[in-house]
Amino acid sequence: MGQINRVITNLSNTIDRAMVGMVFLIVAAMVIVTTLQVVFRVAFNALTWSEELSRYLLVWGTFFGATLAYKRGNHIAVTFIIDFFPIRLRVWFNVLTYLLSLAFFVIVAQQGLNMITMQVFQVSPALQMPMRYVYWSIPLSCAIMILHTFAGISDELHKAFAKGAAS
Repeated sequence: MGQINRVITNLSNTIDRAMVGMVFLIVAAMVIVTTLQVVFRVAFNALTWSEELSRYLLVWGTFFGATLAYKRGNHIAVTFIIDFFPIRLRVWFNVLTYLLSLAFFVIVAQQGLNMITMQVFQVSPALQMPMRYVYWSIPLSCAIMILHTFAGISDELHKAFAKGAAS
């Protein structure tokens, strides 16, 4: 159990570090494109593609940012009732929460893939970019959150079955 836990956790942490850099680059690009949009609108002719690119960067940044929040447990949660239970029972509540999250991420990833296949010929108006590139943010971010979910489940089970676990 310990070796599998380490492998999954290390992979989850590595991808998380990559996502931190990716989200930084996306936000930086969004700031640059939006600034250029304002400058060109005021001083020159407006850029026809900048608003659309900013929107698509926002989509990617939002979905990748969600993976960061999920990994760190920063999404909203109501835990005041579970906090009254013993630690060992809390572990099983956490596993149940992870399993429900896993089901959600699998469904959303599948629907994202369906959307990609349905919109295979759609292109964006200004950039003339295939929209599937925008829609890929959904299944990719869900796949990352699925990995983080497995890492979380592995960690919780490791806590539950570790020697000397509190009851």
